[in-house]
Amino acid sequence: MDFVAIDFETANGARNSACAIGLTVVAGGKAVESCSWLIRPPVLYFPFTYIHGITAEQVKDEPTFDMLWPTLLPYLQGQLLVAHNVSFDKGVLESTLKHYGLSLPESCYICSVETARKTWPSLRNHKLNTVAEFLGVQLNHHDARDDAYAAAQIILHALKSHQVTSVKNLVQKLPLKLYVTKQEGTGMHSIPSHGTNITG
Repeated sequence: MDFVAIDFETANGARNSACAIGLTVVAGGKAVESCSWLIRPPVLYFPFTYIHGITAEQVKDEPTFDMLWPTLLPYLQGQLLVAHNVSFDKGVLESTLKHYGLSLPESCYICSVETARKTWPSLRNHKLNTVAEFLGVQLNHHDARDDAYAAAQIILHALKSHQVTSVKNLVQKLPLKLYVTKQEGTGMHSIPSHGTNITG
């Protein structure tokens, strides 16, 4: 895999209240798989329905995150992950795993917001829907699968814009912050771009 884009939707302000996850797998420079799952959060309290349209009724019979984890882990373990506002999605993953007593996957992350800001600085803002519209990417905003796909497309368009052939080269050229998680650590750690060991 070149990288995997990830997006979470949450039921409420608690970071462990993931109610949907979307993933887009990029391999060979193109999106080869997009998928999403609804998740039953620990508490069926849904003040954020107005954002994403997901209700407690929709997820009450869906699997909890720990039940989904064996399916999700192969997409994340050892991969380069992309998220639009990486601190949010990474925080949701960490908080949800902690809630269920599950270990963090060892992964690297880059942020598609930072990528967009450094690639197209003249845009009025760098919200996902704004950048997607600029790039001509169809987006049903706050649908987890669509949001993950759009984040993936930002990276793919940035690679073309900067005329580089790998994400590693993109990280070094802009440069981008690279965040690393390890199973023995719980925080977000950035390392200098010249120290990157990503292969994508």
